[in-house]
Amino acid sequence: MPPPSPAPPATVPQLALREHHPTDPRWRGDLLAPSSHSRLVPPLAAAPAVPAGDLAAELARASLGDFAPALLLLPATERSRVRALLAYACTLLGCAGEHGMEGERLAQIGRWEADLERALGGEAGMPPPICLRMARENARRRWPLDALDELAACARRRVLRPRPATAAEAEADARSLARAAGGALLEASLNAEVNGFGGALIRLHALQHLGAALARGRCPVPEDEGLDVMAADLGATVQRECARLRPRLLRAPRGLIELPTAYRRAGVFSLLAALRLLSEIEEAGAGILGAPPHLSPAIRIGLLARARWFGLRFGLP
Repeated sequence: MPPPSPAPPATVPQLALREHHPTDPRWRGDLLAPSSHSRLVPPLAAAPAVPAGDLAAELARASLGDFAPALLLLPATERSRVRALLAYACTLLGCAGEHGMEGERLAQIGRWEADLERALGGEAGMPPPICLRMARENARRRWPLDALDELAACARRRVLRPRPATAAEAEADARSLARAAGGALLEASLNAEVNGFGGALIRLHALQHLGAALARGRCPVPEDEGLDVMAADLGATVQRECARLRPRLLRAPRGLIELPTAYRRAGVFSLLAALRLLSEIEEAGAGILGAPPHLSPAIRIGLLARARWFGLRFGLP
């Protein structure tokens, strides 16, 4: 009796192919699928079982760093709104700074925009926690859509231009991001001093974390500086950046008095912290790559007390 013939290879009906995506990367025709250089953007991961408010607060604290105590000077409703916006903005900018191909990162930013649009529109489904938090804040007070669009545009510019060509370009990018964030929070145009102050804070934060940015393949220092992280003149480059930022910070008080009352004390704390941190960065020089300077808890508490005194001095709640 002859042995039974081997069974034919299993086939997948065409209908099944249309209804179920095969998990084997070879079915996708993308040999780079398992790597970080895939041409195809995978679906966003399922939302973690983390309350949206907790996730937004954690992302806000991580992104603000030494400026996080400013949140304590905001009313509870505004603090929640700032946290939601910071979490969303940091997610977009995080997509821009990821490793991988340019098209993939742009696609990720577009998908986050689409998720937020669906969440704000109340469409059925389970949006990511960050978008859900943004939707809850939108129900209380609507977000200006043009400001949200500008945030996404800033993230796309970071993908297309990981390093500004000139100091003017770096300042314009930072001002644009500050204007978008401020417009979303305050629903109004910022005066020139506050807009410049916000841009200076963004550039100062980037300079403080220059080592981490370089590790991700992005350099916030303009190309016309000719920065070489191994060169002996890195300290001089840091000094020049600080010299550009100090006038923007010193002009800020004229604009802070025009901020809404709820944000004025937080603005004062941010200014005091920025000036102190700028001095620390100047003193560290090239050492910021290995050990970025930070404000100690005692200094933060002292600056909080000074900002609160400012509020009492001018009759702020």
